[in-house]
Amino acid sequence: MPYDSDVIVIGCGNVLFKDDGYGPIVINLLQKLFNDKNDYYDPAVTDFVENEFDKDILKEIEEKVANKTLPDGVQFVDGGTAAPTNFFPLYSEYNWKKLIVIDVVEFNAEPGTVDVFDPSVMQQGKYDNPHGMTVEDPLREISQNKCEVVIVGCKPAEVPTPDVDMGLTEPVEKAIPKTIDIILNEIGVK
Repeated sequence: MPYDSDVIVIGCGNVLFKDDGYGPIVINLLQKLFNDKNDYYDPAVTDFVENEFDKDILKEIEEKVANKTLPDGVQFVDGGTAAPTNFFPLYSEYNWKKLIVIDVVEFNAEPGTVDVFDPSVMQQGKYDNPHGMTVEDPLREISQNKCEVVIVGCKPAEVPTPDVDMGLTEPVEKAIPKTIDIILNEIGVK
């Protein structure tokens, strides 16, 4: 089964809309750095990371995962924009122990601020998909059944929908090392 892992780390968002690509970019970085073969690398994200991503930040991230081993039962998934409708409902078919969602979240903070959110205490509408879909309900349902749900959210600076603009703003790009620290802690990488 493709998603039969104890811990799923899923990046949500759309790389075509600036900071909305935060989740998929984080996931693709982790997949590449940990040589994860469970999913595919998005060529647009790979091109962005190799050619436009801040080299100092990339080096900092590489140093964070150097000599680290990914625990068994952890899988990185690029959920794109379809995670709420196509991926989150899969929880009933698998025995996930933990679901870690990486995405942009609108909250009262400066752009680039990263925080951890519990879906059971998030205010309704706090974590709305920029495409108009509420995400809290499916995550609450998952967390109330059999799976710990952690949302690692970054306050976006710019999500220019419907205009296409790839890349991340500087504050969100600079937030990725902290995001990786949080993820590594959540999955038990020492």
